[in-house]
Amino acid sequence: MKSPAILLAGLLCLGAAMPALATSVAPKPLQDMVAEADQIVRATVVAVEMVDGRGRSLTDPDAPTGPGVSNEIRLVLQVQDVLRSPRKVPGTIRVPLWTMWHDSLGRARGAYLHSEGIFLLKSERHAPVYPMDFQRPLEERARIQALMGAP
Repeated sequence: MKSPAILLAGLLCLGAAMPALATSVAPKPLQDMVAEADQIVRATVVAVEMVDGRGRSLTDPDAPTGPGVSNEIRLVLQVQDVLRSPRKVPGTIRVPLWTMWHDSLGRARGAYLHSEGIFLLKSERHAPVYPMDFQRPLEERARIQALMGAP
């Protein structure tokens, strides 16, 4: 039988390694994100939804996302202004968040619901141009528009 001290030491080592298992991405410069975005809109988040891997709606605020989980959080945006888009943008769009984030429906609702911003998106699915920082403050509009005009 192993001593309690050895077991405790093992648990402490495991606990120290856990932060390394967290999902993260490196920041990306705004200039790069604007260049890659084919849709840039000013919008308000009017709802936050979650669906499972089969597209069924989930309402449990503790329902998680993250590696190994097929749930997807979607921001429902009411579009006020289109700054860039190669095609018509509907008045309401759904933006799927990166499913690798460790998140929950309740936390996402608290973080995003009723927030306003400039959203940097791509593709017909209106996906974020990058997993983080794709929602920019309204105060950055002039800077984003300047970057849109830059070569």
